[in-house]
Amino acid sequence: MNKMQRLAYLGPEGTFTNEAAKRATNEDEVELIPYPDIQTLILAIANQEENWGIVPIENSLEGSVNMTLDLLAHKVDLKIIKEVLMPINHHLIGQPGAKLSEIKKVLSHRQALAQCRDNLNQILNDFEAINTNSTAEAVYSIKNKDNNFGAIGSKLVAEINGLSILANNIQDNRSNWTRFIVLGAKDSQEVKHAKTSLICSPSKDRPGILYEILKEFAMRDINLTKIESRPARKMLGDYIFFIDFKGHRKEESIKETLLALEKKTSFIKILGSYPQVKLK
Repeated sequence: MNKMQRLAYLGPEGTFTNEAAKRATNEDEVELIPYPDIQTLILAIANQEENWGIVPIENSLEGSVNMTLDLLAHKVDLKIIKEVLMPINHHLIGQPGAKLSEIKKVLSHRQALAQCRDNLNQILNDFEAINTNSTAEAVYSIKNKDNNFGAIGSKLVAEINGLSILANNIQDNRSNWTRFIVLGAKDSQEVKHAKTSLICSPSKDRPGILYEILKEFAMRDINLTKIESRPARKMLGDYIFFIDFKGHRKEESIKETLLALEKKTSFIKILGSYPQVKLK
């Protein structure tokens, strides 16, 4: 019997990363392994302790996950083999039979509390917001509490802990999506309608150099989906650029672009060409 492949995710069980992992993979073929933080998870893949890992890289409301970007740029040589886009729906969770009027304390990760602040103020009379390390930790911590305690989390974590959804979809902004990436040591198989990610650093800091880099994409009708700068961790004012674009790096126009970029950059790192999965 073949040994089951392992996919590490940002735990504990019941996090949104866990939900993305479960929905984007076949659990009969992959064993899901929780990790306490992004750095430990990514280094475990780099050290071949795990086959793959899934981590958040960007949220539509909060922006990029800098820890993920910095590790990919400076610490590891891993490939993105899949992108998973998932809507983030927050729910108010409590004891079975609890009423909204009974809730006096609401626990969750600070981002979840901030993203639900207006709706919480409308549906609850008066409450204390309490920060936790994750939404999953918040829900787990109220498991044995009384009806005065609520938590913000996913349907998955409510089911895991045997708790009830007291109010559905309480996020203030319904356009809340998180982009997750699956990382591995080897590149993804070639697919149609791929997306490619790279990191580069201009060869010289001079006026117009970023324009010259981006011009190489525009000249060949390559659609950029994201560009972001991060400190190069050298001199103050030195930056590297993360660039995402549509297409596979083996396509002729993209190969030409990458060749041209080599002449305008001192450093270029291809993070991968990979398929995208959009969950509902």
